[in-house]
Amino acid sequence: MSIGSARKIAIGALIMAAALILCGCASITENTHAYLGVPHLAPTNPNSVQVFASEPKQPKLRLGEIILSVEGNPPRQKLEDRLKAAAAQLGADGVFIAGDRTHIYPLVYWDWWGPQTSEDWHRIIVAVAFKSQ
Repeated sequence: MSIGSARKIAIGALIMAAALILCGCASITENTHAYLGVPHLAPTNPNSVQVFASEPKQPKLRLGEIILSVEGNPPRQKLEDRLKAAAAQLGADGVFIAGDRTHIYPLVYWDWWGPQTSEDWHRIIVAVAFKSQ
């Protein structure tokens, strides 16, 4: 094997390792559904949608729910951007967090050295999209 081909293999391995590290850190699955009986509104601009930590007191029309299923630890901004985009598709100008829970599942498996334990973390965020009245 020549030095040039060994170098190409090493560079390829580094690129693949970097891709796995960057891509395998977190995933977000979104499930959005509009409430029945609510008028269908035109989509709004996601940049104009506000995210609230709790339900605002102002009069509003609730449009639907957005459920984010999160694996890993994505940045807060990425989660808020996903909520804004989903709420904008429903025609909302705001979204508030109705629930944010982390579930921890114990994992037990056997290998050559005996039983091993670890934990699997899964976060569920439920938000409600609304239109101010």
